Amino acid sequence: MSNDEHIDIYRRYLMKFEEMFGDLEFHQSVQHQGKLIQKLRYDDFVEKWTEFKKIEEFLKEVMSKGATLNDEVNRMYVELSAYVLETPKDFITL
Repeated sequence: MSNDEHIDIYRRYLMKFEEMFGDLEFHQSVQHQGKLIQKLRYDDFVEKWTEFKKIEEFLKEVMSKGATLNDEVNRMYVELSAYVLETPKDFITL
């Protein structure tokens, strides 16, 4: 993914964060999807987003092969989805 794509995704994240939680300072905590998350700075967001997308792709691949879902990997995916304000996909019922 290019830097420009990350910047666009981050801008959408900031707009969504502000719509959902108001104008908070960076690293100020809020509750989201049952998780305590923080408004992330660009570098922190890109790190979480990249990890989120890697796990999401891994889960798609695993589930398409009919394998079982590891609870810890799913927990990490759900937690990361909260951080990046994305709705986690339900890979268990695909």
